[in-house]
Amino acid sequence: MDSRLSISDTPDMGAGTLSLREMLAGRKPGFGLPGAFYTDPGIYAQDLAAIFEREWIFACATCEIPKPGNYVTVTIGQSSVIVLRDREGGVRAFYNTCRHRGSRLCDASRGHTPALICPYHRWTYRLDGTLAHAKYMPPDFDVSEFPLLPVHVRTVGGTVYVSLADEPPDFAPYEADLAVRLAPHRLESAKVAFEADLVEHGNWKMVMENSRECYHCATGHGELMRTFLDIYDFANPSEAGQIQAYWDKWSAAGFKSTVAEGPHYRAVRLPLTGESRSITMDGVPAVNRPLGDAPPDAYGSLRWVHYPSTFNHCINDYTVLVRMLPLGPEETLVTTKWLVDAEAVEGQDYDLQNLLRVWTVTNDQDKALVERNQIGVRSRGYRPGPYSPALEAGVLKFVDWYCGKMTDHLDREGT
Repeated sequence: MDSRLSISDTPDMGAGTLSLREMLAGRKPGFGLPGAFYTDPGIYAQDLAAIFEREWIFACATCEIPKPGNYVTVTIGQSSVIVLRDREGGVRAFYNTCRHRGSRLCDASRGHTPALICPYHRWTYRLDGTLAHAKYMPPDFDVSEFPLLPVHVRTVGGTVYVSLADEPPDFAPYEADLAVRLAPHRLESAKVAFEADLVEHGNWKMVMENSRECYHCATGHGELMRTFLDIYDFANPSEAGQIQAYWDKWSAAGFKSTVAEGPHYRAVRLPLTGESRSITMDGVPAVNRPLGDAPPDAYGSLRWVHYPSTFNHCINDYTVLVRMLPLGPEETLVTTKWLVDAEAVEGQDYDLQNLLRVWTVTNDQDKALVERNQIGVRSRGYRPGPYSPALEAGVLKFVDWYCGKMTDHLDREGT
């Protein structure tokens, strides 16, 4: 692929045409990305190759596939993936592509099936991916040579990740940090109370950046900020004391309370504001049955992000999982899943609209913010600005990670 791209919309980088490598090298430390990184189809194609076809991508929660034959599908770039529970109870992932002539096997986003049957010519695959039946093939046709192509899959704490890479990155550090922190939240014992898709007309990086800071929260998220503690670096002494007291409750109960951080992830427990006990409009728990085993009077959330596709919040009564997947250079699919205890009954243990309200409003507000930002970076008047070290450290970390991954990709490709 030709990595030389028009950057007429980024005059700060100079006139004419620069290579992607030159654009990455020319970015000022501590500053944002040139506008082309949010709009250019060529850079978008490189994003898919360097990031979404190589990294671990959040797919679903394990509770979505509780029994053999349960499956979900997720589309990453141009590739649809089936994640399913096999007959032995294991979690597997396969390309959603028949080995005959490439037809898509499953159109639904989720379902249950005893076997995967291609709707085109009825080639039939077992849940372990092996081909069981193919009509009208010659006598010497060997079904063992045509299994579904597997996709790497890993689970941690009730969540499922897939990687399209031939040799995916090491998952172990993230798994080790998240497993102990997710354990008390018992996501394996949850169910999805509701799932919502939202298409944001903004580049996937714009969506991730918006999620990594609360600089905009005071003016942009009034409903969320009734209960949400806005802090990243724990520099404020009074807030630091509140946070330490919250951590002490988790430590006393035998659970991890320290910040977990790697190059592509961060997980931290933070208390809620004031007397709030949940992230709801009134701070009152939305679900009568707790989800997990939080220590008594330890009201807060486990917040964690994993680049490039997810950020999440485990609260004492529910968990909200957010997945972000690119649909095009300026379009991103944001999927939100609300998890509650598997035994919780709608209308008895929780009111669905009350459960959904804060995050639905917040998602709509973020969509508007991202789309306004996307319009702005298309302008010839856009110049990358500096990040706030206090309030946008999370954005800077993500952008630095992204630039490093893109540079590594160019090195591998020799471009």
